[in-house]
Amino acid sequence: MKRFLLTGLLFISLAGNTQILNRDSLQWIYDNASHDSTRFIASRRMYSIHEEMNRDSALYFGYRALRLAEKNKKKLAEGYALVTVGYQLTHKGKYGEALPYFLEAFRIAQDPSNASREWQLDYQGPEQNRLTLLAYTHHMLAVLMARAQNVEQEVFHFMEARRIARQAENNIRVMLADMNLGSSYIKLHKLDSALYFEEEALQLVNQTGYKKYLSGIYFFIGKIFDARGQPANAREYYYSAIAPAYEHQNFVIVGRVYNELAKHFLGLGHLDSALYYAHRNREVLQTIGSVQIENNLGIAYENLFRVFQSKGNLDSAINYAAMSIVVRDSIYRQRMTSLSELQQLSFSEQLRLEKQESDREKSRGRMRTYALVGGMILVLGVALFLYRNNLQKNRANKQLASALDDLRATQAQLIQSEKMASLGELTAGIAHEIQNPLNFVNNFSEVNRELIDEMEEELKQGNQSTARLLAQNIRENQEKITHHGKRADSIVKGMLQHSRSSSGQKELTDINDLADEYLRLAYHGLRAREKSFNASFKTDFDPSLQKVNVTAQDVGRVLLNLINNAFYAVSERKKHEDNGYDPIVTVKTRKLKDRSEISVQDNGTGIPKEALDKIFQPFFTTKPTGQGTGLGLSLSYDIVKAHGGELKVESKVGQGTTFIIELPDSRQV
Repeated sequence: MKRFLLTGLLFISLAGNTQILNRDSLQWIYDNASHDSTRFIASRRMYSIHEEMNRDSALYFGYRALRLAEKNKKKLAEGYALVTVGYQLTHKGKYGEALPYFLEAFRIAQDPSNASREWQLDYQGPEQNRLTLLAYTHHMLAVLMARAQNVEQEVFHFMEARRIARQAENNIRVMLADMNLGSSYIKLHKLDSALYFEEEALQLVNQTGYKKYLSGIYFFIGKIFDARGQPANAREYYYSAIAPAYEHQNFVIVGRVYNELAKHFLGLGHLDSALYYAHRNREVLQTIGSVQIENNLGIAYENLFRVFQSKGNLDSAINYAAMSIVVRDSIYRQRMTSLSELQQLSFSEQLRLEKQESDREKSRGRMRTYALVGGMILVLGVALFLYRNNLQKNRANKQLASALDDLRATQAQLIQSEKMASLGELTAGIAHEIQNPLNFVNNFSEVNRELIDEMEEELKQGNQSTARLLAQNIRENQEKITHHGKRADSIVKGMLQHSRSSSGQKELTDINDLADEYLRLAYHGLRAREKSFNASFKTDFDPSLQKVNVTAQDVGRVLLNLINNAFYAVSERKKHEDNGYDPIVTVKTRKLKDRSEISVQDNGTGIPKEALDKIFQPFFTTKPTGQGTGLGLSLSYDIVKAHGGELKVESKVGQGTTFIIELPDSRQV
C-alpha cells in the first residue's frame, strides 16, 4: 500500500502539477521508497525543481538518478540522467566534461534495442520513449553548441531535436525546440524566422498546457521587438515573462529579463529603475551559480558600474568596475579552457560515425600480406629457374619475358590493391562529411515545405506582406539547400575520382583546398576504424599560394598516405608515452620562388636514421607485419617525381617526422 501511495504522488507531480510535492516531501518519498524505480523518479522530480534555480543542487540530483539507472541497468533512464548531468555541466561552463555525457546518451538513444517503458510514467510507447531521448539529447547538445558560439551546429541540433520530437509525437519537446530556435535566429539577425518559431512555441504551450518555459518564450519575443527597435513592445513582454518565471522557478529567465530591463532603463536614463533591476539580476545570478555568455555576474557588475557612473557615484562605480573585470576575466579563462577541451574531444565526428568491424580490417591486411609474399615467391622462383637453366638462352629469355609480365601484373594488382585500400580508409570519413550537408538539405527542405503551406494559407487570406516574408524565408532556405547540395555533390565526385584509375589528365588545382579535404577525410576515417584514436591536427595554409597544374587524384593519394602515416606515428607514441604527451599533426603550405611546398609534420615516434635511406624503396615498411605493404611511400615518391617535383623527409627519433612535397609552378609544367 505504501508503495502505491508513493508512486501515485510521484505520478501526479510528474503529470504537471508542480505544487503537489515540495522538496521535503520528495526527499521523504526517496527515503521511504522500497524500489529504486521510485527513488529514480523522485530524484528526477527534485532535479526538475532545481534545474533552472540552483545548478549545484540540480547536478547532485542528476548524478543520483544516474547512479540508480546504472545500478539497475535501465538504459533509457540512464540516457535521461546522462543528458541532465551534461546540461548542468554546460551551464557551469565545463564544456569538455559535459560532452562525454551527451555522446554516451546518443549511443543509448540511437540503439533501437534500448526502446522500452522502463521507469517512465508517461504513456508513451517504447519506441516513442527512445525517440524522445534522442530528441532530448540533440536539444541539450545544441545548448552546448550555443555556449561554444557555434551557431550553425546549434541550429542543426535544435532542428534535429524538433524533427525527431515530431516523429515521437512529443509536442512539449517540439515546443522547447521552437523556443530555442527563436533564440538562435535572433543571433543570426533573422527576426522573422525567430518570431515564427516563438509564435509556434506559444501555440504549443496553449495546446499542451506545459508552462514551465512560457517565460522563456515571452522573453525571446521581447528580444525580437528590442532588435526591431520597438522598446515599448519589448518591455511589455519582458514584464510578462517575470511572473511565470518565478512561478516555475526558472531563475535563468528571471536573471536574463532583469539584465535586459537594467540595460533598457539605463539607455532611457531612468537610473533608479536601472539600478533596481541591475541589483535584482546580480542577486539571481549569485543564487543560480551558472556561467553564461549573454548574462553572467561580470555583466551584472558592469551594469551596476554604468548606473553608478551615470549617477556620479564614482566610489561605487569603481568598485563594481573592478569586480566586473575580475569576474569576466575568470569566466573568460574558464570558457577558453573548456572550449579547448571541447575541441580536443572532436565531438562532431563521434556523433556521425558508425562502428566498423575490426576483423574485416585485419582480414584486408592479411590479404595484402599474402599477395606480397606470393609475389616475392613468384619472383624468387623465376630467378632460380633462370639460374639453373642459363645455358638454354633462348628458352631462358622467353621464360624471363613471361616472368616479367607476371611480375608487372602482380605489381599492378598490388598497386590497385593499395589504391582500393586507401579508398576503404576514406569511406568512413566521406560518410561523415556527406552526412552533414545531407542533414541540412533534409532539414531546410522540411522547413520550406511548412513555410509553403503557411504562405498558401496567408495568400488565401489576402495577407500579401506576410506571404512575401515567408517567400523570402523560403528563398534563403533554398540557397542553403543548393549550397549544401553542391557540397555533397563535390564530396561524391571526389570519392568517385579517387576510386577510378588515374587518367593522367592535369588541371589547375587549389592545393590548400586539396590538402584540407584529405586531412579531414583521413582523420574521420581513422576515428571510425579506431574509437580509441585521439589526436589533434592543425593547418597553416599560405593564402598567396597559386593553383598548380597537377593530377588531383594522384596528389590526393600522396597526401592521404603521408597524413595516415603521420597519424599512425603519433598514435604509436601515445601508446607508450601517455603522460603529458599531446599528439598533433600539422599540414602546411608555402609559396616558394618558383615552387609550391606542402609539408606534413607529426610529433610522433620518428624514423631511425638507418631507415631513412630506404624509406622510399618498394616493399620497405617500418610498420609491423600485416599493417603495411611498403608501397605507399614508393608510389607517393613516383607520383611526385612524375609531376616534376620532389618528395623529401626529415626526422628525429622520439621527436617526429616531416615529409615535404615540392611541386613546380604551373607555368613551368
